[in-house]
Amino acid sequence: MTAIPSGQWGRYIRWAIGMPFTLKSWPPVGIRKLSKTFPSHLKLHTGDQRDSQTKAGDAVPYELSTLLDVFRQTTGWRVCSVASAGHSGPTPHSAVGKSGAAQSGEPQAATPLEHRIRLVSDLPMDGMLDMTEDMPAVSEQSAWQLLEQIDALVQRVQEAEEVVATQEAQLACSLGVTIRPDESEVLADKLNESLQRAAAQTGSDAAAIYLLDECTSELKMRSCWGLPIQSLAKPARPLRGAMADLEALLGNAVLLENTALAAQWQCPEDFAAAMCLPIGSPTTPHGTLWLWSQHVRDFSTADIETAKLTADKVLADIERTILADEVVRSRATCRSADAASLLQSTRLPDSQPLHRDFDIAGWTFQGQALGGNFHTWNFNRYGQIIAAVGDAQQTGISGALVATTMQTVVESCWNVQHEPKQVLRKVNDLLWSAEDGDWSGSIGYLQLDPSTGLIRYGLAGSVQAYWVGPRGFRLLKSVPTLLGLQPDTRFESAELQLDGGELMVLISADVVSGILHGGFTQESLLQAIHKMYDEPVTEMVEHLSRQLPMATGDAQLDLDRSLVILRRRF
Repeated sequence: MTAIPSGQWGRYIRWAIGMPFTLKSWPPVGIRKLSKTFPSHLKLHTGDQRDSQTKAGDAVPYELSTLLDVFRQTTGWRVCSVASAGHSGPTPHSAVGKSGAAQSGEPQAATPLEHRIRLVSDLPMDGMLDMTEDMPAVSEQSAWQLLEQIDALVQRVQEAEEVVATQEAQLACSLGVTIRPDESEVLADKLNESLQRAAAQTGSDAAAIYLLDECTSELKMRSCWGLPIQSLAKPARPLRGAMADLEALLGNAVLLENTALAAQWQCPEDFAAAMCLPIGSPTTPHGTLWLWSQHVRDFSTADIETAKLTADKVLADIERTILADEVVRSRATCRSADAASLLQSTRLPDSQPLHRDFDIAGWTFQGQALGGNFHTWNFNRYGQIIAAVGDAQQTGISGALVATTMQTVVESCWNVQHEPKQVLRKVNDLLWSAEDGDWSGSIGYLQLDPSTGLIRYGLAGSVQAYWVGPRGFRLLKSVPTLLGLQPDTRFESAELQLDGGELMVLISADVVSGILHGGFTQESLLQAIHKMYDEPVTEMVEHLSRQLPMATGDAQLDLDRSLVILRRRF
């Protein structure tokens, strides 16, 4: 009896039970055949087998299908989508739910990988019982872990591409647009050209544009072609009863193939056929476009589409002209605001020391080009240090007017021996005398005698003042009524002795407006000051200013803020 080699027992059993098999000659008895079929993923690679067409330094193009094919060849596992398991289908790494996210405006999480794909062995299954010879070189668990990492990288690539696309679209908005000084005059030629082209493409004999007035009660012809120029001088047509125009303003195209049989539609000109289309949308109607013909005719779908495109172009030309005028005016306003902002900033004091025994530093931030906050100080002729912080109730340009007025009054009192409450009274009287508008604000004003360290101060409105020492702090008393609200407010002056190393802090209300409004809380501000208690006041002010605003998102970042810190050295 011929001995059966051990490697052929599976084939012999299939032959014995009648299963089909491929007939091959067995090797002679006593000769052991050492050749073995290796799986396709086990290969010997010699040398550099990169594509000869790929040059050194050239970027290899990224293709997801190529990546998955290399994964199959390397691991012996094929990646298939769940919906198409067993055969190649749509890429399992494509973003899931992107269209829905785009429509709803809300980000949607990607479907988990195990719900999108499955791994199927790529090796042929010929029914052999001995599978050890054709097992994949990588286990399914290892292949799955590798695929998870690939999926994470692919998702990041897609997110990066979306960010790049968004940024490129934003950069497209920075395109320089040339605005001609005679933009309004050029508009007439553009409208006439659009009407002429629409009439030629639709086979019409005349065309006109009617626009609504501000009350949306009348339609006035603003441009025409094929009609006498005197038609532009005709009075406006009332919208009431203009059936064709009303129907068109609802977003429909009105086709009058024979105006003699449709008198109730009230064609505005004497022509045999007409077509009326809206300019704008049903929610924001602007007017109507009319095309007329001298003979009775039908209007095709191409004619309607051409007329719609003309109406859209007319609206775009009109809106561009309006925006061009707005841009010209806004540019002039911005230049003026920037110049005024520069002048306002020059009124803030510099960091020049006022006295050898005292350090003072301040900071003011305007939420817009112009704002309603200021800080100021000076060493007057009586040997006193005068400092103040002002906060107008308004912001922007109006706030700058109020703040400049208050600052001017304060600085005019520097070299006059007034008590702080008298200075507040002068500011209040001036703001109260301006009857029109909201001329109101807050001021913190102090006078310091450097020889004794005695501070006399007055506070009105929302400006706050703190005494800060090595062991704690104290909120100083103020009059809560805003300056300019009433003529008979009673202001007060108070005194404070400042010893060596102690601080006096003046801040506007929005510095401690809370995290929701982008400011400090009272506790967080004083903690920050205590942490830097031994630092120079200039560094303290710079550190606090860099932390404002404290939050983003819904926080108000355009608020005006000011602060002043005064320290006695010895």
